[in-house]
Amino acid sequence: MVFGVNDRDQESVRAWVEKEGLPFPVILDPDRSIAIAFGMSTAGDERYLANPAEGRRPAVIIGEDGAILRLLPDLATVEGQIEALAGLV
Repeated sequence: MVFGVNDRDQESVRAWVEKEGLPFPVILDPDRSIAIAFGMSTAGDERYLANPAEGRRPAVIIGEDGAILRLLPDLATVEGQIEALAGLV
């Protein structure tokens, strides 16, 4: 399953999901506790590792057992996402 994680408010996230036509749910993470737990941000930082203003997003691939299989700190393209997923098969 694919989930997005976003530290913005519900209205902003809803507008972004609709604008981009995202085919997956987005979890609200205003205090970035999820992002920190999975290495996508560090405590005390005001943003994620990658710069979303540049269209870059960190991603974490988590196995069925909850273990982190791969941290992709600066995933910028759909092609990169497809490559990352294909590498797991």
